[in-house]
Amino acid sequence: MKKFIATALMGFLFSTSAYAKTVLMMVPDDFMWPEYQLPRQAYEQAGFKVVVAGKWKDKLNPDRRNKTEYPESKSLNPDLTFDEIIPEQYDAISFVAGNGAWHDFFPNPKVHEVLKVFLSEGKPTGLLCASTGLLGVASNFDGLTPIAAGRKAVGYYKVEGLMKSLGQIRFVEGRPNEVTTVRDGNLITGRNPQSSQQFADEMVKALLDLEKSP
Repeated sequence: MKKFIATALMGFLFSTSAYAKTVLMMVPDDFMWPEYQLPRQAYEQAGFKVVVAGKWKDKLNPDRRNKTEYPESKSLNPDLTFDEIIPEQYDAISFVAGNGAWHDFFPNPKVHEVLKVFLSEGKPTGLLCASTGLLGVASNFDGLTPIAAGRKAVGYYKVEGLMKSLGQIRFVEGRPNEVTTVRDGNLITGRNPQSSQQFADEMVKALLDLEKSP
């Protein structure tokens, strides 16, 4: 009940603001359903507009493993492609992961460019699970130009090495399935799919903080 009241209050605050904040959700093909569904639900309940970007205009499909645990999972139609993104049109960015992060995000220079813009402009920048590997590889395959060096973050255990060695991230240790979200300024990171709701709540708070700033 308390959670419902808090969410309703957030929605009221944003409905009375000058305009609704817009969250850009970056979704790879072969994505993890809860990493998309729970944050999107939280953003919309708080009164935010959500725009989904994918590598192509084709349908984005959830990881097949989701069918058992999340029978409601379904394919998505992206609103635009990564190449069509104009960062100035959005107030925050939220990365969904899954196996697709490795082929749709990590080698994609446009994704790297967009991430760097949001980070540098102080907009809420959220990365969940394997997408946190971008903090290591984005415009930094040689390890010489990390985009978030020295910042505190958490991420999927399989990209921990990328984050620490290439990205020079202050990685928050923990068990692979432990629910953990870390906020360092405008950078919000979540460890795994189990952290999706906590991650979403932190992103909502970050946007509310923007509303309070002069």
